[in-house]
Amino acid sequence: MEKKKNKLVILAHFIDDRSVYRAIPILKYLPFSLVEKIFWYLPARWSYVVASHFDIIGQAEAYIVGIALTPKQMNSPRKDIVRKKILAATLYAQNKLGCDFLMLGGLTAPATSAGLFLTEHAQVKLNVTTGNAYTAAITLHSVYKAVEMAKLNLSELTVAVIGATGTIGEAVSRVLEDQVKDLILVGIDQEKLNRLNSKMLKDNHITTKNLGEIAKADIVVTATSHPDALIDPKILKRKSIVIDVAEPSDMPKDFELQRPDVINIDGGRVKWPNVDPGPILGITKNVGFACITEGLMQTLEDDRQHHVGSIDLDYLKKTEEWGKKYGWGVADFTSFDKPVPLSKFE
Repeated sequence: MEKKKNKLVILAHFIDDRSVYRAIPILKYLPFSLVEKIFWYLPARWSYVVASHFDIIGQAEAYIVGIALTPKQMNSPRKDIVRKKILAATLYAQNKLGCDFLMLGGLTAPATSAGLFLTEHAQVKLNVTTGNAYTAAITLHSVYKAVEMAKLNLSELTVAVIGATGTIGEAVSRVLEDQVKDLILVGIDQEKLNRLNSKMLKDNHITTKNLGEIAKADIVVTATSHPDALIDPKILKRKSIVIDVAEPSDMPKDFELQRPDVINIDGGRVKWPNVDPGPILGITKNVGFACITEGLMQTLEDDRQHHVGSIDLDYLKKTEEWGKKYGWGVADFTSFDKPVPLSKFE
């Protein structure tokens, strides 16, 4: 008897107005403010849709279930409404689609306290991951690759991490502190910055709420859950490199008009030579997000545990090993899904 294939559900949401109109063309005739109101008032049971169903290298299955909310709404103080919609989509995937694993895409992780809201909910039986461990791993390898391409020495560089108190930012900071000259750790909550400071083992870092400090950085890693572009390109150091892991992006799309010397890299992107979810992700073909990749790997490995909250660095290393096993790793560099010319690194 053939063994039952594991099933993964990836929870997602709209990224911007264009993604809404692409998915539901009829809504383009309405003002976007009205579209957002409609999303708020949709009952939870009508607030999601199966956007994609695809094979995972012949060994498992995956569904992408989209929740009708925008990044602004996901970050809204109306957390009770957001969580009801996420819970409804989760239970649909569990009870109707027969999923075993859940990967929290986009802002569904921060909206659920890094997944803890779901893992502590009595009705949820799925194995939940935020995908943050492999995202942190791919972010680190993107830094290493960019430094190598630019013929720089990481130990001589100053690196800034925006969103340093988040799960991805904290893991990246803790790994990099032994590898760089100086670290600038940027956050918005002083209490969380103080906690992060207590976890750092070396004294080559500063913690700050002042985003302007990134002007000193040779490399900027940004991993926030902010719905808008946070970075003013004008303040960046000359010929600096930005690894933008935020979804939506923390860099403005017109940054090159202001700073053609700066290299912007879409962070958290992984080569997917053998996975095709269709056009739903809206990025380059045969490329996927690291967070989703972690969910795919956990499903393939039948790793029936929760991976939520803070990132365990030993588990981060395990996801790196899984990535090598399945032939997945850092994708060719893009900026807003357009290839970054090699000449930029000269």
